[in-house]
Amino acid sequence: MKEKTKRNSSIELLRIISMIGVVILHYNNASMGGALGMVLDGSPNQYYLYLIESLFVCAVNVFVMISAYFLACNQNRKLIKILELFVQVIVFNLVFYVFGVLRGHKVFTVSSLISSLLPANYFLILYSVLYIISPYLNLIIKQLNKEQYKRLLIILMLIFSVWTIVIDVAENITGNTYLGLRTIGMYGSQYGYTIINFVLVYFVGAYLRVNKITLSKKKAGMWIIRCLAFLYAFSMMEHVLHLQYTATWYYNNPIIILMSAYILLFFMDIHFESKIINELAKAAFTCFLFHEFLLRHIRIEQFVNRGILVLIVHQLGSALIIYLISYIVYKIYHLCSHWFFKLIEPYINKINISVEKG
Repeated sequence: MKEKTKRNSSIELLRIISMIGVVILHYNNASMGGALGMVLDGSPNQYYLYLIESLFVCAVNVFVMISAYFLACNQNRKLIKILELFVQVIVFNLVFYVFGVLRGHKVFTVSSLISSLLPANYFLILYSVLYIISPYLNLIIKQLNKEQYKRLLIILMLIFSVWTIVIDVAENITGNTYLGLRTIGMYGSQYGYTIINFVLVYFVGAYLRVNKITLSKKKAGMWIIRCLAFLYAFSMMEHVLHLQYTATWYYNNPIIILMSAYILLFFMDIHFESKIINELAKAAFTCFLFHEFLLRHIRIEQFVNRGILVLIVHQLGSALIIYLISYIVYKIYHLCSHWFFKLIEPYINKINISVEKG
């Protein structure tokens, strides 16, 4: 499985778009940017926010699927890559903490300082686990023919996606909690923020790569539109029914997983090379860490209930600018830290986390 593939810039563009999508999701998130919590009920702006949320709700799954596409045919894993991510999270957490203390938004205590040094980031933890175990997942994949792999995917989707979302929706409608009914864990699917969902999405992305699945932009685009229409209709229905949660937007929703696959197939049918796109894509993880800080300073409350075009321009423009600022931050961080990782890389990579060939 020693296949080296030249990276198609369209996939790197999708990586950028996915991270911009995460920024938009958090722009909308009632506990972050707050747009969905502040928008006037029944307004055109609300309909727009539900539509854009339904479009980008697959962003994290797409990001994981892109990784699966590249890792599925590569058994080499380097611990230094994981260490770099952990150190970046810790450094950013510490900078945000010090900044908050200096501005008077936080009170300095030893316990809060220690907390700021913990790499508490769900994506970092789950992605790191997936990265480490992916060679072993690949060994399973290698033993399966196309039909067996397809059967495995159907089984996994039914057990860990379809069944769990059915229970999520049932709980949402009835207002009851059904402990012990889900296949992921005692206390539910956790909105799809689980290693189970990451592994499931990995298997889907790897299936596309290993079996060389292709789809024209037109066909993939039509399926994306169908998935989007489903997510939009059902999320609006949950809103109209005044349900407590929008279970339609849970990452373990099979429609969201399928939509992620069709989006990847759409971009796989686009072929171009761009050094600029490839360079900008390097800032994706930095944007993931840095964007919440910037979201607090773009005055969403002043734009969310203005004209719909004003809202669209503000949201999309802010997300794009946040990504570009994150790229500058990435370059500064990389300039300051690159020498350190180069220094320790030979020692760290002595710890073998790859699958040894027998």
